[in-house]
Amino acid sequence: MFKKGIAYSIPIAIGYIPVAFTFGILAKPLGFSDFETVLASAVIFAGASQFALVTLINESLFNAIFVPIFLNLRHIVYSSIMAQRFKLKLPFLSAFGLTDEVFATAVNTGKDERFLLGLEVGAYSAWVGGTVLGAFAGSALILDDKVSSALVFSFSALFLVLLLPNLKGRHVRAAIGGGIVALALHLVNLTSAGIILAGLIGPAIAGWKRE
Repeated sequence: MFKKGIAYSIPIAIGYIPVAFTFGILAKPLGFSDFETVLASAVIFAGASQFALVTLINESLFNAIFVPIFLNLRHIVYSSIMAQRFKLKLPFLSAFGLTDEVFATAVNTGKDERFLLGLEVGAYSAWVGGTVLGAFAGSALILDDKVSSALVFSFSALFLVLLLPNLKGRHVRAAIGGGIVALALHLVNLTSAGIILAGLIGPAIAGWKRE
């Protein structure tokens, strides 16, 4: 089942490598060394949280720590579901590798913990490997100021690309509501608070049903 999990991780890995590569490139102009960039992927292993970390750390160390933790609170729910579905002998290891994509695949096709660990090893290897490539081999792409500026903008572009396929039904009003809140607080120099509040309001709006 472990090998089957590795096989099922291939589509996840294909999606992770370019995003991790982008992270590896963009962390450097924001003040991270190559080693720190790779360490972030190896220890944190959470795309949105890592992008938030490198974006916010120059603004506030507190925000750089708190916002990624807040973004990862959903993993408490993921872990609880996995613990009920599978008999886990290595719960801490399984919990560490439980990303959104791994969770979705495991819930739909997983048979046991070995399958889950196979998924996680494949996904983790792709994420860390992509970061290494971006941090070391991609350094030539940030030598030009214009290229560097364009790459920094791709942070926002990346989240937009992730958002657009989900803009259906109630998710549209959730995105609009959360966006308005985040923009309003950004305009009064409360960007980090806006991210957190938008993260709370968006799901609340999506879950609200009209009478």
